[in-house]
Amino acid sequence: MNVFKCRPNAELPTYGTTGSACFDVKACLTTGERISGYDAWNKKVPLAVKNGKITIQPMQRVLIPTGLIFDIPDGHCMEMFIRSSVATKKGLTLVNSVGIIDSDYVEETHIIVHNVSDSLCVVEHGERLAQCRLAEVVTSDFNEIKDAPVQKTDRDGGIGSTGV
Repeated sequence: MNVFKCRPNAELPTYGTTGSACFDVKACLTTGERISGYDAWNKKVPLAVKNGKITIQPMQRVLIPTGLIFDIPDGHCMEMFIRSSVATKKGLTLVNSVGIIDSDYVEETHIIVHNVSDSLCVVEHGERLAQCRLAEVVTSDFNEIKDAPVQKTDRDGGIGSTGV
């Protein structure tokens, strides 16, 4: 996949091992820049990058730049997940659980994190925060039907209906 570095200090993605399903994407932070963040009350809060680092407050959401624009092939999307070590050790999650980057998106990709811990979290330039994979997209036409779909299995109900 083609990748454009829209910031000079951006780092290209890498696979951690030959068996990795996803490639790692890193934070691209430049000292002196302001990063967009939002507090628990949805108030916009700019964060200053100091010495290539930002500090994320508890319950704060932040758009961390990658410095990269991905040239995603037609018929595909890029799925973004938080790295498990980042979630475990830092308490960061992705705001939307799984990020989806469409093939026609040609702007800088950001990692939109949420600090769900009760502690400050420091993110540094070049830190591997997210992992991504290229996925094939299957689209569908939608046809309105007159009758509700019929039961296809022995399922009886919705949430929690398949077991304890």
